[in-house]
Amino acid sequence: MWDIRPGIKFASKALLMFNLHPAHCLYLARRYSLLDWISDPIRQLLATPLERYTEDGKDNLEFDLYMIIATAKESIATERKRLGNYPPFPPSFDNEPFCDQHESCKKVWMEKWFYIIIRRIHHPVAPLPLSSIPMALEEIDHRGMNPECKRSILTWLRQSCLQVQKEEDLIQETITTVRNLFM
Repeated sequence: MWDIRPGIKFASKALLMFNLHPAHCLYLARRYSLLDWISDPIRQLLATPLERYTEDGKDNLEFDLYMIIATAKESIATERKRLGNYPPFPPSFDNEPFCDQHESCKKVWMEKWFYIIIRRIHHPVAPLPLSSIPMALEEIDHRGMNPECKRSILTWLRQSCLQVQKEEDLIQETITTVRNLFM
């Protein structure tokens, strides 16, 4: 009420013990300049479909904040569709490493992508974060694929494929935008 920083710091630590709705956390973060409260609620709201926002949550989100979150959700959905429909594969994968069954390796890779990974990316309740794709692919049995080919593709995916980082980049951009809005 009187903007007493030590009191606000004490209250903010105490409030974190309660299970506050993410929208309510953002409301409090905006009202009391609690910039360290922004990241987790934004991540939770971005992971929650808009139709599952509660009335209380909707009331706590002001229009500008709602638009930032809705726009970010739309951008993330677009990236998820783009990556899901166009499996990442190294552009110049000319038998590197040497592989005498390379066409078979590519076929196995694409089958695993379309039968397993794309379903996890577009799962309605618990979608696979795009940044977790390399780890998920590593755990999948790519029977029929040369292990060296798999290792080489996974190395490329982790080091060079910007698409798997795009979702996390959009989330960080949203957090930064909200922080700037609250300052």
